[in-house]
Amino acid sequence: MTSSVPIPLLSLRPLELVLHAGTLRASEQDEAASLPPSITAPSSTNRSYAPWLQVLVGHLVLFNSFGITQSFGVFAPYYARLLDASPSQVSWIGSTHLFLVYFVSAFSGRLLDVGYYRASLGAGIVLQLLGLFLAGNFSTYWVALVTHSVLMGLGDGLMVCPAVTNTALYFENRKKMVPMAVVASGAATGGIVVSLIAKFTIEMLGIAGTMRVVGGVALGNSVVICGLARGMKREGKVARKAWVDWMVFADVQYGLYVLAMFFVFAGLWVPYFYLRDFATTTVHMQKDTCLTILLALNAAGIPGRIIPALLADYFLGTLNTYIFILLFTSATLLLWPLITKPVSIIIWAICYGFCAGGVSSLLQAGIASLNTVPGELGAQIGLAFGVVAFASLIGGPLGGKLIEIGRASGEGNEFLWLQMFAGGVMAVGCGLLACARGWKIRRKV
Repeated sequence: MTSSVPIPLLSLRPLELVLHAGTLRASEQDEAASLPPSITAPSSTNRSYAPWLQVLVGHLVLFNSFGITQSFGVFAPYYARLLDASPSQVSWIGSTHLFLVYFVSAFSGRLLDVGYYRASLGAGIVLQLLGLFLAGNFSTYWVALVTHSVLMGLGDGLMVCPAVTNTALYFENRKKMVPMAVVASGAATGGIVVSLIAKFTIEMLGIAGTMRVVGGVALGNSVVICGLARGMKREGKVARKAWVDWMVFADVQYGLYVLAMFFVFAGLWVPYFYLRDFATTTVHMQKDTCLTILLALNAAGIPGRIIPALLADYFLGTLNTYIFILLFTSATLLLWPLITKPVSIIIWAICYGFCAGGVSSLLQAGIASLNTVPGELGAQIGLAFGVVAFASLIGGPLGGKLIEIGRASGEGNEFLWLQMFAGGVMAVGCGLLACARGWKIRRKV
């Protein structure tokens, strides 16, 4: 065993000095190798525009993915008519898409951790574009499910979690909420653009032609994504780990957080699926005006993502802001049954779009605020995405069944059970998040 007693360097002859220096270097290398790998950016990166280029990449990734999801209400009536399907059956197309986005993210987050960021983006782009250009070319319900849901869902899932997490890592040592909110706003801008495209093309070109136009826009965005995407540089070797690390649930605060998100996301997407149907059947609005409601719903999501980010970064902290937003979201959903006039539904859509924008964007940011090991952030966000995948899968179809129950009851408002379900599960999620916040009350999160 080598003695730990220091050797005076001046007492060594030249050859002994060289050997001693080599021993010190070897010892330092062994010690460095024993440390866990870290994800770092060059010091100059944090002072340059490079992090903001990754914000643009993330924004375009969410534009191409969640922009379709947040516009599903435009396509749902046409799917129902062409496939002669019930609201619940049609909602499986949108909810399966959402499920795969979140579920695949449980694994694609680890691809970022082990250094395959650009490969994950490339594979996702291919599947996404294939689904977009084939969507609408269906003769049966199952063909529509495969093209719109499976292909696009798999592609989006390979891109969303790595892109969002990569942005958080670039802003690791500074305020990150605003950059992440700008990334999340891609869903809202995508929803606006896709809704506008559908408004002017779907009657003339049908679903297939409209999806090809959307695919052309997504292709242009993908060129920019491939050109600018850069993962963080790594120091040390990447340790081999399981794709899904269930030990993260040993942290009670993280477990409560993920459980809260299950309830929140079970109700979050319900208005995006059914608000258009509600406007036409209950409020008796025209189709063109209904598209305006979806545009308002998506447009309000832009400030709905940025304003909560500012509150989280500079005033309240992430979890406190999240609880505040969930309270308003729950109240907005529970007031939905009171909407009976065209003006009131537009105001309601703006309010809910604002709230839903904050809810969806703060999911990843909340986990980033809890994380203490940057190398595990991708896996933690990915696992949370995997859990909310099942909530997103059941929320839409269950809402369709509740509409059918409301119609059968003959009580007037066929959407009442749906509205109470969405508001109720959102309130439960808010309560669980408050419990997670109180678990370590002294910690600023």
